[in-house]
Amino acid sequence: MSRRDTIDAAWRGLVLWIGIAACLPAPSSAQTSLGGQRVGTASGTFLKIGVDARGAALGDAYVSLVEGPFSVFCNPAGLAHQRSADAAFGYARWPADVDVFAFSFARPWGESGSTLAVSAEYVGTQLDETTESHPQGTGRSFGYSDLLLGFSAARPFSDRLAIGGTVKFFREDLGSGIGGPSIQSWLVDAGTVYQIGTAGARLSIALQHFGPDLEPDGSYFSDVQGEEVGFAAFSPPTSFRIGLSALPYERGPHRLTTSTEVVHVSDNQETLRAGVEYAYAGRYFARTGYDSGADTMNFSAGLGLRIPWAGSEMVVDYAYTDGGPLLAIHRWSLVLPL
Repeated sequence: MSRRDTIDAAWRGLVLWIGIAACLPAPSSAQTSLGGQRVGTASGTFLKIGVDARGAALGDAYVSLVEGPFSVFCNPAGLAHQRSADAAFGYARWPADVDVFAFSFARPWGESGSTLAVSAEYVGTQLDETTESHPQGTGRSFGYSDLLLGFSAARPFSDRLAIGGTVKFFREDLGSGIGGPSIQSWLVDAGTVYQIGTAGARLSIALQHFGPDLEPDGSYFSDVQGEEVGFAAFSPPTSFRIGLSALPYERGPHRLTTSTEVVHVSDNQETLRAGVEYAYAGRYFARTGYDSGADTMNFSAGLGLRIPWAGSEMVVDYAYTDGGPLLAIHRWSLVLPL
């Protein structure tokens, strides 16, 4: 079998997997308790934090618009038309002094038009240890952190259709430095982008964070049962996203892009998101978005700038999210051609 035949066979396998995964229900063993409610029935909820400032400014109505290295965190099919090797960096300061860092690197590969990417996301903070006898603190501190490592691939199957997938390693540290548990598992993403061909319209479908239930290792002593018991397992925050974007206005240096998205998540009700982006001369951007399903952090806005860099362009984006009682959240992202 030639190298090209091998690549084509691998891509046909990915297409088949996407079809199977789309027909499977999300893991839900933990959703039969808590009064039948889905809220608070998933683990690894840091995976819901958007790390691309452009997407955050659009209210996360981004699944049909995302392109380049940041696609690995939203819809890996957005990698398919990568033309150069690019690195992306994202940072956000979350409430309670939680830092969120993200990195991805993508480059075209082979003659098939494929794009490969590697990515990493880290969320962490330091907390003071408290006990019933020392409510003001024991003098010790411990770290809480999440780590996500991913490998992605995408390919255009025609001039209109692109498909991509990501395999991810997941680790969550819940204070292992002072005897707390940790979680290790794997997750997968898959997505498509279809160019409708009218008014720049794009239709996308993405499945994110699909995998087995997440169960902390170790055990703890239960005063109720009087013995060591294991920790309960909860499903990952699996989501199914359908988005549509279009260019309703484009004249001279002015361009207006609109995006809407419906999201079904395993641990909450469905939500509708919408965003609008204005671009001037393809270099200056203003954005805003709204998430109708969020109690707080539902309104976002942001700016973007493309700067000439080493014969190409560097992209800098900023997003502001109204956090209500949690105060404002600021996100920055940068894409560098290499």
